[in-house]
Amino acid sequence: MSADEVDAIAVDFERPSSVAAWATQLGSLDLDALVNCAGTALPGPVCARADRLHGDGPSALFRGAARARVARIVNVSALGDDGDDERANGVRGGGRVGDRSDSLARSEDGWRSKPRTDDTLLGLDVDAVVVRPALVYGPGSRSAAALSALARAPIQVLPRGAEALLQPIHVFELVESIAALLERTGAARGVYELGGGEVVSGRALIATLRTAQGAAAPLVIASRLPLPLAHIAARWGPCASLGMANSDVLRFFDRRGLTRRNAAPVLLGRAPSTLAEGLLVTPPAPSAFRKPHRASPARWLHHSRGVT
Repeated sequence: MSADEVDAIAVDFERPSSVAAWATQLGSLDLDALVNCAGTALPGPVCARADRLHGDGPSALFRGAARARVARIVNVSALGDDGDDERANGVRGGGRVGDRSDSLARSEDGWRSKPRTDDTLLGLDVDAVVVRPALVYGPGSRSAAALSALARAPIQVLPRGAEALLQPIHVFELVESIAALLERTGAARGVYELGGGEVVSGRALIATLRTAQGAAAPLVIASRLPLPLAHIAARWGPCASLGMANSDVLRFFDRRGLTRRNAAPVLLGRAPSTLAEGLLVTPPAPSAFRKPHRASPARWLHHSRGVT
């Protein structure tokens, strides 16, 4: 299907439509499936805008889609947003994510409405799919751009949380996994955790991003700064130019984690890319607003790794 064959509608979750309005609009489009990717990667503390983007807006959309008899609905959530979810199962669900303490921490920040939205979708009489990716990197990613900026700094001050383990997945393979779920025959209902091909520490992630940008080793590396002090220092202007992880980046070290059972290999039909492999295909962007690549993403990444 070409872009010319796709009907596009404008969606503004800042001004959410009613369930009835969504049902009318979606019913007129004769949809087979719906995928919600809307959200903000760096919502910060409790934020009404994030609640609308992650909660009220998509919840109304999902209810309207169910009323319009859209058969399959996919919500792109985030790893660690399930709390104590027992619905994840085997290949379909990928297992449980995170722990209760992580879920409670999220309930007090800008991600707090994501679990409620997942529950809303899973409670509807549709083929409901919740996708929970680990840290996503690649073209157009603001979060990856923030981490890349930290990696380029001549002096790095990393928090103790930088020792946390992460499982970054390339955006191309995230999209390919979602496409596999959309194309699946039979029911796809469940919760799917998706991670990349390797587990790395936050510190190793920063070092790999630095190497991929061709930067020399930092002049000074101050590490294991207690997280409360790191948050205070991140608010001080000069820290940004010195390479202090700002508050947005610190939240990644606080929040992102590992899959309990990674569904990506099954959905992709191969092992997902490692961080270094992904960065060979799409080097770190110098800016969060770099124009995304236009090539056929999933196949490009797949073939660049020598896989046919």
